[in-house]
Amino acid sequence: MKRYFIIIFLTICTISSFAQEERPSRKGKFFLIPELWLSFGSRTYIELGPLVGYHVNDRLVVGLGPHYIYSSQKASPSYPYSYESHSFGLKGFGRFSLITNAEEFLPIKLFNDLFVHVEYEALSMKNAYSAPPGSPDQGRYFYHAILLGGGFNQRVGMYNSVSMTVLWDINRTSLSPYSNPIFRVGFNAFF
Repeated sequence: MKRYFIIIFLTICTISSFAQEERPSRKGKFFLIPELWLSFGSRTYIELGPLVGYHVNDRLVVGLGPHYIYSSQKASPSYPYSYESHSFGLKGFGRFSLITNAEEFLPIKLFNDLFVHVEYEALSMKNAYSAPPGSPDQGRYFYHAILLGGGFNQRVGMYNSVSMTVLWDINRTSLSPYSNPIFRVGFNAFF
């Protein structure tokens, strides 16, 4: 897994050499983060969480979007149970850039912006596969996640960027669909 992050990091650094130098203000601009995760095999995991963000100013970004997770497990000798689950909800985030225009003072282009990130998410999850023992098997409950962390953005051209974020679910319990830390790599499309 470490090798994949090194490859992604080097790719972002390489792409940055093609970024245009002129940096227009993003204040008042919207952008889209088309979040998608796919994993297939004896365990299938599909996650869709597109976000629409808004630049309040050049440092502060807020956003909101739906979130859907499908997961299923086939019975096997190592895991004798099978299940299928649909989780859905809404998430919102805030992001503040601690460092902007880092390429102006760093000797090499590693990133443009270094940011802190906070996210709240409410997911409706099925009791039968994720609730604690003793809970009824039927019905649903809400899991409330509070994700904190940070990351960096690397501009790719004038209106797009690639970001890498590391988050921790500080509200994590045995009911959490996440395991800490949570790594995200995204492409942000501005419009």
